[in-house]
Amino acid sequence: MAKAVAALVAASFLILLLAFPTVFATDYVVGGPSGWVIGPDYGIWAENFKFKVNDTLTFKYEARLHQVDEVSKRDYINCNSNHPIKNYKGGNNKITLSKPGSYFFLCPTPRHCQLGMKLALNVS
Repeated sequence: MAKAVAALVAASFLILLLAFPTVFATDYVVGGPSGWVIGPDYGIWAENFKFKVNDTLTFKYEARLHQVDEVSKRDYINCNSNHPIKNYKGGNNKITLSKPGSYFFLCPTPRHCQLGMKLALNVS
């Protein structure tokens, strides 16, 4: 009986450890209170955080003015939105950072990326 209780306690502890990243995931509103707009330096904004797998990014913006494209590093550098990995519309998008690595986002509205509406971040 004692072995069964010890096994149950160990199994419960293991389940808690596996759930830990999900339970403590953080939701980041991109750009803070300003949201996804022309003006902020999103590189400086991202430097304030350590992004982890299962964290989420919430992009809040005026839907008639902006969108969000997830793009490759090359397209990010060149402000090219012709081949997005994924496009988000609607003004309120929640994106889960589902794996470690680099993520790149930009606004595909003409000239917005060149005016600074782009975000690169690393997820550990």
